[in-house]
Parts: sequence; C-alpha cells; structure tokens
Amino acid sequence: MSRTIIPNDSRPRPSAPKLPPRLEGGLPIVGHGLEFNKNPVRLLNRARELYGDLCTLSLPGADAILMSGTKAQEKFFRLSDEDISQAEAYQMMTPIFGKKIAYDAPQPIMKEQLGFFHEALREARMRTYANGFIEEANEYFEGWDDFGMVDMYDVGNELTIYTSSRSLLGKPFRDKLSGEFAELYHDMEDGLSVLAFLAPNLPTPAFRRRDRARERMVELITKIVDDRKSSGYVGDDMLQSLMDASYKDGRKLSEQEITGLLLTIMFAGHHTSGVTFSWTGVLLAQHPEWVAELRAEQEHVLGGRDELTLEDLRAMPKLEATVKEVLRMYPPIILMMRKVVNDFEFGGYDFPRGTMIFGAPAVSHYIEEIFPNPTKFDPTRFLDPNNVDKKHPMGWIPFGAGRHRCMGIVFAQLQLRALWSHLLRNFDFEIVRGDIYEPDYSRLLVGPRQPCRLSYRRRRKSTIVAA
Repeated sequence: MSRTIIPNDSRPRPSAPKLPPRLEGGLPIVGHGLEFNKNPVRLLNRARELYGDLCTLSLPGADAILMSGTKAQEKFFRLSDEDISQAEAYQMMTPIFGKKIAYDAPQPIMKEQLGFFHEALREARMRTYANGFIEEANEYFEGWDDFGMVDMYDVGNELTIYTSSRSLLGKPFRDKLSGEFAELYHDMEDGLSVLAFLAPNLPTPAFRRRDRARERMVELITKIVDDRKSSGYVGDDMLQSLMDASYKDGRKLSEQEITGLLLTIMFAGHHTSGVTFSWTGVLLAQHPEWVAELRAEQEHVLGGRDELTLEDLRAMPKLEATVKEVLRMYPPIILMMRKVVNDFEFGGYDFPRGTMIFGAPAVSHYIEEIFPNPTKFDPTRFLDPNNVDKKHPMGWIPFGAGRHRCMGIVFAQLQLRALWSHLLRNFDFEIVRGDIYEPDYSRLLVGPRQPCRLSYRRRRKSTIVAA
C-alpha cells in the first residue's frame, strides 16, 4: 500500500499573526526600548501620528501594541480577565505589595481584596477623611512665612504623605511616625524603575532598600494592629476597615495582607495626588484669570463662614473641573499596561498571546477630536454644557476606565479640592522666572521636573476649620 510523502517544505504552516502597523526606527534587540526609556510620551505620540489608533512597538522581550482613541481604549478597558493579565504586566509591584496580594493574587482573590476598600470609602469615612484634609492644610500652611518661594513638587509629596498616613492609619500614627513613614515610602518608591519592570528581583542597592522598607512597614502596622486589639480601640481609618474585613470563607486578613493592601491604595493615590497638587499650582500661577473664577466660587460657597464641610467641597464644580483639567494635561500615570494571555482580534488585526498592550492617558488626552485645542488649559471643558468626560467616558482616563477604574478617584479628588480650597483663599502664587515646568519622565509616575518653584504671598491671616 503506497503512501504519499509530503516534503518538509510543503507542509502546512501556521500563518504569522497580522499585527497592527509597526513603528519604524527600532534598533536590533532593544527595539524602541531606549527611546521609550528616555521619553515614552514622545515615542507614543509619534506612533499615533503615523498610524492612528493601533500601532506596534518593538520592546525588549516582546512586542507592544498602543491602543489609543475612544474605540481602541474602550476595547482595552473592557477586555476580560481571561484574555489579558494585569499581574504579568505589573510584576514590578509584587515586591512592594507582597505575594498573593493585589496583582499577584488569583483574580477572584484580588477582586475580594479590592472590595475591602468599599467599606473604607463609604460616606461616613469620607467625611472623616475630608475633615482630616482640612485640618492638615490649616496646620501645614500656617507654618509658612507671609511670603517666600517653595518647590511645589516637594510640598505636594510631603503634604500628601501626612494626609494619606492619617487617612490610612489614623491620626495617632500620623502624629508620631509620619517622618519614618515618609522615609520608608520613599525607599519603596525608589524601587520603581524601568529596571524593576524588566527584572524586579535583582540584588541592586535600590531593590534592597525597597525590601527592607517593606519589612519595617509590616512591623509598624503589625504593632498598631496588636495595640488596637489589646486596648479595644476602634479607628476611623482604612486600617480599621481592613482589620474588620473577612474573605468569603470567613478568614481574616493577616498583617502581611493588611500591609500590602494599604500600600496598594497608597501607591494608587499618594503620588497621584502629590504630583497633581504641584501641577495645579503651576497651571494656576500661569492662568491668574481662572484663579479669579475659583475665588469667586469659594466666596459663593462659603460666604463669611469659618468652617469647611464635605458638602462645601462637593459644591465647588469649578475647582473640581480644574483638577480634572490638570489630570488631563498632566496625567501622573502616563501608561497603563496589560499582557495578552489569550489571542484575540480587534480592528482587523491579531493580538497574539505574550504581546503587551498599552493604554496611554498622556496620548489620549491630547486627541483633538475628543479635546478640542488640547494644549490649552481650559477647565470649562469639564463644566456644563461641555462635560467632555461624560460625553467621552473612554477619552478621559487618568484613573483608567471600566471595571478596572481606580476606586480611589473620589478620595484623590476630594483631597486635592480640600488643599486647594485653602490655598486659593490664603495665598497668591507666581511662576519663577527661569524655571522650566515640564514633565520628568525619569520616574514611572510622572510629575514636574525639579526645580518646580513658585513664589507665594499670604493674602490674609485666616483659618477655615473642619465642621
């Protein structure tokens, strides 16, 4: 019985995936990696200008596909957890958050863990947080001279360490240990770099400091938990919410898990608030005509009252729109990443397993069709009747969108409104001649390049207290 032998070169072969157009200019082995490391926004903008919503980039170890524009961004944020993985894209966070916490946890456990924060963000707790923001602003800025010069990047990070540690761990911790907490947080934050993205467990000095800082953070938080349990003290902070929480099987959280989840919400919110605080100062100093609008709103809401409430902060649409516009122009998270784990198709192209996909707020927020005249500072685009963030919910994405939208968005914006409500009523700011106010892409969470100085002058001696 004869057999037909198929020559090797004529056997059926799987066709190569049809990727979106590839950006030219990559180098051997590293592809666009060097340009990505130096100025990722310039690289991604070039990709969009040349190829539109979908473009393939060559990076060390994998291809990456930029997904920009409302349709592509909607696909990015609505992909199922079976098809894409945040965990594989953000392995650099595992040494900070901990094993089996947040991105490193199985999807059902991660969903439960993030659900624990819903209790921490309920109305009664938000009122406590708002009062804390107001008191911290009064105390911090009361220590300023009547005129001077400050680096707004440093001010934003220092002040939001105080407000964040107070909201996370309570006022007693903030009063006693904020200095050590700030140092530990700084050491962990220094462990976030491009190298951490590629190899987060190398024995480098920065990574060793990161790991020691996390160990010490666990010690501090464990002591607070033990003290509360032994004394019967019940806090009104995020720590207490996690202490009270249980998994669906009834298991309580360990101190390692509590620490990891506190760090998760801290990294999601603190630096975002700190750099947005500093950019707000820069943009308002550059646009005094809008400052007059904001002060009129302050007067309208507060009148002659000497106390500020949560309801007041919620009744300041122009200030809220200002924060949104700052986040549009200078999103601290310039890039959001996912790794494809199951092949899928979109827009006539293949997205094969192992490919990285990028959503890029720093690119998307400058698309003319969504944000007309995008380089102009214009908070009215977020006010009636424009409401661009509502008309294009997948266009304004500083906190992500869809199922994975950051739950701390309300907390972060409330914090910024509380701090700037105080500053608007009490200080005038001007830019410093010679300083260049531009983004610093050497950090993964992008803030203004230092020095980022403003000169200030106190308007009047006054204190607005929390109700």
